[in-house]
Amino acid sequence: MKIIELKKTLGYMGFVPFSFFSVMPWIIGGDLANYSILALSLYSAIILSFLGGIPWGWNDNNFSQTLNLIYGIFFSLLGCLILAITFINLMAALFLCLIGFNGFYYFESKRDVLFDQKVEYKELRKKLTVLVSICFLVTIAYIVNPYS
Repeated sequence: MKIIELKKTLGYMGFVPFSFFSVMPWIIGGDLANYSILALSLYSAIILSFLGGIPWGWNDNNFSQTLNLIYGIFFSLLGCLILAITFINLMAALFLCLIGFNGFYYFESKRDVLFDQKVEYKELRKKLTVLVSICFLVTIAYIVNPYS
């Protein structure tokens, strides 16, 4: 198996909890829906924290690698903030997740000098970011839906 195929497989497997936790509130409703939304936020925060570590693997000769590492830590800390906010204001946590995942994709696409050269990886990251963003929007729609 080529490494990009493994990355795709693992990437989509990592997406499964996002889709599961965002669809379940619409299916089950009630108190269990709140647990599903809570799980989505917590899982998202953990994944965002891991994404923040990606710049550590970039070439040290990368453009302004020091700044890249600082930005990476910012996203990891944002994940920690989301963990804390989840128990205080779930809607705010989901909005931060939406901003964080899209922000990290933008950061990675602009700061990783090899990003444009890794075409298949670039497409995978774009697809996963869009899919995860849709999950956040679907979940936010459930929360603001007056009938849920």
